[in-house]
Amino acid sequence: MPPAVEPAAEPSRRDLGAYWYRDSAAGAGAPPVTAVDVLRAVRRFRAADVAMRIRARSDMDMNDSDMVALRHLIAAEERSEPIGPKDLSVLLGITSAATAKLLSRLEASGRLRREPHPSDRRAQVLHATGRAHDEIRRVLGAAHERMLAAAQKLTAPEQLAVVRFLDELSGAMDEPDEPDEPVEPVATAE
Repeated sequence: MPPAVEPAAEPSRRDLGAYWYRDSAAGAGAPPVTAVDVLRAVRRFRAADVAMRIRARSDMDMNDSDMVALRHLIAAEERSEPIGPKDLSVLLGITSAATAKLLSRLEASGRLRREPHPSDRRAQVLHATGRAHDEIRRVLGAAHERMLAAAQKLTAPEQLAVVRFLDELSGAMDEPDEPDEPVEPVATAE
């Protein structure tokens, strides 16, 4: 009879993600929080952010492009900056035809209002409606308040450090490097 085999222990939190980040500080005398721990926390935040946005889109019965478009429109309004269909196409990275369909959906759902541009009557200025503002506040307002409360718990130097770190991380992600070595396909048995 073969000896009893005990199931492998669950991997520790430290072991998760070793594929992505080598944890050079692991072991005795390691600092309580490492750079890898920070990157893992960023991943957890990203996963939570994606889940929150999926719930919001589902609750508002919208797709991702529609939600992102509304976010851009509301942000532009807060800056008192007019935004037109061409601007939205560029911001979203979609064609003018796709933008036209998106605007029609938002307008039909009562979330978008189009007005003639004040100085160029051939152009349009886009606005999120009061309904869109109310919906966004209803769906995301509480989460945004909790996020703000978490940020307010940080001291001013901690807030500055987080902003610098996230800005640097964003810059690191903007232009991915080419791999140092070409990745060869793995041969499979047929």
